[in-house]
Amino acid sequence: MKAVTTKQMREIEGNAFSRGVIEENLVEQSGAGIAATVRKFFPRPGLLVGFIGKGHNGADALVAMRHLQELGWRIELRLAFPEVEWAVLTRKKRRELPDKKYSLLAVDGPMVILDGLLGSGSSGELRDPVLAAVREINELRLQHAAPVIAVDLPSGLNTDSGAICGDAVIADFTITLGAPKCGLLAVAAVNHVGRLELITLDGLEIGSEDSGSRMICPRSFPRSLPLRAHDFHKGQAGRVAIIAGSPGMEGAALLAATAALRGGAGLVTLFVGDFIHAAVVSRACPELMVKSFADWESIDFSLFSSCVWGPGLGAMDKTEFVRFSAALESCSCPGVIDADALNAIAANQAHHLLQARHVLTPHPGEFARLAPESSRRGREVGCGYFTEHNPSVLLLKGARTLVMQRGSDLYYNSTGHAGMASGGMGDVLSGVIGALLGQRMQPLAAACCGAWLCGRTAELAISEGRQSQHSLIATDLLPFLGAALHEWQQG
Repeated sequence: MKAVTTKQMREIEGNAFSRGVIEENLVEQSGAGIAATVRKFFPRPGLLVGFIGKGHNGADALVAMRHLQELGWRIELRLAFPEVEWAVLTRKKRRELPDKKYSLLAVDGPMVILDGLLGSGSSGELRDPVLAAVREINELRLQHAAPVIAVDLPSGLNTDSGAICGDAVIADFTITLGAPKCGLLAVAAVNHVGRLELITLDGLEIGSEDSGSRMICPRSFPRSLPLRAHDFHKGQAGRVAIIAGSPGMEGAALLAATAALRGGAGLVTLFVGDFIHAAVVSRACPELMVKSFADWESIDFSLFSSCVWGPGLGAMDKTEFVRFSAALESCSCPGVIDADALNAIAANQAHHLLQARHVLTPHPGEFARLAPESSRRGREVGCGYFTEHNPSVLLLKGARTLVMQRGSDLYYNSTGHAGMASGGMGDVLSGVIGALLGQRMQPLAAACCGAWLCGRTAELAISEGRQSQHSLIATDLLPFLGAALHEWQQG
């Protein structure tokens, strides 16, 4: 979904109103979407503390609170301005919300804070009473470990640049309305925006003017994961080869291979060295084929629909790298190049091996080794510089994972959380992308879809699987990949 500037968003809304779209209908849609998103991340009702401004951002929040109250949530209002100063529509939505008071101490479910202070039209430094309300939100977040959900944007953040105007709300989730705003995607804003969710609104038509930035969501790549025909068979789901693992790193190979199976691959073959074959076989799931190989020439890559190279593969000497590079060059199917395979290419300055059919999945350290000139330019500019000079799809991991290929826009992933900062997450990602490539998804789409799926799966492991950001490990993602795939398929 392409990002828009504040000016473009105003034009989109103005055009809608000129066509007869009623603003109250948009507010009702927004509020219902916000309530649904709160339930998505917090299925069990709790206490919602809503900080309400005087504009229509406050009206959106009030409608959401009405819906959540009907579903068993307890509501507490914190009003930044006297109601006499509110917009007419905001006052109306306040009257439609039953007036109840609750104590912060009487909480059975989660305590969640809703930032409905300022909308995307706001700018400049914050002043009281909004400044005082923002500081109270951030203090409550710290005192009660209460997640903050921002309506449209975290109050105090510039929606064009992502700059922080002095104090600003530190949101754990931001629910943006109509279209993603450029500043919300900016890497520099991630600690204030948190997880970004988009609510599309009927009646708003996004124009053709393009900012060059896009938010990854299922609508970004419609029909990229079509329904399977009834006579579909495993051969049509792709044969994926995983070349991975080394002594002490058997887990990386198994995570990537199991994730490929869970990602929809029909057949997955894990190739490992002779010295770890027995250890890997003893830990592998029954559906996985594990084969040992003594040399790269013994693998017939023509049998496979896609390949994953590198998770836990270990360091290569010069002789080994020559054999690896010959195998990579001769393999014509699409593939994921990750971890030690990337490090080997970087160490040998073998960038000529990188082709348009490849998805590269470096973390920042690997990217600095692979492309120091690009890395020094910062994440967003660095992605553009690298893809200008290399044909592969680049997926640069991070709190806001970036995906780009030469000639494409820069895609920002919105899913995931800090609980993914643990070993093995990248191996799961590689396996999932390998499976998508094997199902004939185009490399750019497979990279974007894989990033979104793994982040969403990590979220489900918390909201549905009773894990926490502190307890989450990579294997916790695997049981929830099916639910995430279903969400992507449904759009």
